[in-house]
Amino acid sequence: MMLLGWLLVGLTLIAGYGWSVRLLREQNWLTVLLGLALSVGLISLIMLWEGLLAIPLSLISIAPPYFVLMLPGWWRVRPSLPTIPTQWEKRFALLILLAICALELFNGAYWPFYRDDTIGIYQPVAQAIYHTQALVPLIGADSLYRAYPVLIPLNYAYAYFASGWENEYLAKAIATLLSLACIPAAYVLGKKLRGERTGWLAAMVLALTPFFGRWASSGYVDLPMAFFYTLAAIFALRLYDSDQTARESLVNAALAGVLIGLAAWTKNAALIGVLLFALWLVWCWLNKRIRPSMIVIGMGMACLVASPWYVRNLLGAGFLIPATAWTDKAQHTLESAFVLVSHPENFGAPGWVILFGVAAAILLDLRRRAPGMLLLLLWTLPFFAAWWWFASYDPRFLLMFLPLLCVLAGDLLARLWKWIGPAWHPRYLIVTILLTLILTAPILLHSVDYKGSILRHPFMSDADKRALVGR
Repeated sequence: MMLLGWLLVGLTLIAGYGWSVRLLREQNWLTVLLGLALSVGLISLIMLWEGLLAIPLSLISIAPPYFVLMLPGWWRVRPSLPTIPTQWEKRFALLILLAICALELFNGAYWPFYRDDTIGIYQPVAQAIYHTQALVPLIGADSLYRAYPVLIPLNYAYAYFASGWENEYLAKAIATLLSLACIPAAYVLGKKLRGERTGWLAAMVLALTPFFGRWASSGYVDLPMAFFYTLAAIFALRLYDSDQTARESLVNAALAGVLIGLAAWTKNAALIGVLLFALWLVWCWLNKRIRPSMIVIGMGMACLVASPWYVRNLLGAGFLIPATAWTDKAQHTLESAFVLVSHPENFGAPGWVILFGVAAAILLDLRRRAPGMLLLLLWTLPFFAAWWWFASYDPRFLLMFLPLLCVLAGDLLARLWKWIGPAWHPRYLIVTILLTLILTAPILLHSVDYKGSILRHPFMSDADKRALVGR
């Protein structure tokens, strides 16, 4: 039954690929990522609406309608894998990225939940949904943590239903996969922004950031939210570049709205992103890049996805967002303002690159009103300001828009590479490879927790694992 659970969840996660191909009419990394986003998004929304309609949640009530909705997307679709680069430099980068992702995914699937918020908030909600076959009821003003968005806990509960038991390993693997999907998402956004080199460098900067590796397999919701937020940025930029009268414009507006809605359905801090998305749509309209109807479509899809949960909070708890942030502990200091470089244990060398990347974008592109740079700055700087003012006691919240910051860093590195000139590239390439290996070593080392215990007893039981992690 355990293997069947993994197989069923695997089929669930790839089921959205058919609709992704049909909507985008292309097959590449963006198609794969959109398919993953549509899969986890739809399964959670089916469970939400069945819960709201008092339909008992079970594998029978969830999986059939899900696959019925997904199967038409596969009509006459022949899936193809993204092409493998032929240049050895890109293959070297791909090997580094695959090694990091493989270890993170192993760590996520090998250990049960044990991080604080995961076992204090997300796992208990999934556990309650699994046992009661219903959404966790709100209890008025005392609801607080019950009012957290539950896209991730619902996917955890689905993993439990598919397995027939509380399979935390499968559930944690889902969250880890969504977190690691931020890496190719950063690549796609960087490629769309300036070119393939920017995309590769953005992905490398993100993967080599210690903070990313520390939280990718934690089971938290920050990086899954960042995945949806990054994809929303991609389609928001595609919307700017698309023909106003074409089907492409409609698809991009709708998908950008759906994805920003999924971000808000994953973590309530993404409501800031919904506001920034609205500002972006208005800016595009003022610059005659989209019609007013695209604003209605984009915001309408965002509200369609995210608003049912927040309306439920308002009706059942009396508030939209739970007051769980410790705003009184916010640190309005210069150190927190420069957290990317003042805490090297979290951001390391990539933090410096990100900081200079943001500065370069402001100084070099803001006056020229380059749309891609304007979008990245609009979707990160106000978010950072909100973090600094309300939640700077915890740098973990920066993960929610870290991929976008890494794209700015990748763009800076691409500019520097171009500025160096082809004559000097062979010399600097060797230095770059050595530096990359030096930065990669500690990332790989810290990607797996309790390594000594795994080596001594690789096939330890569930009870042994829980005892080891303090569960």
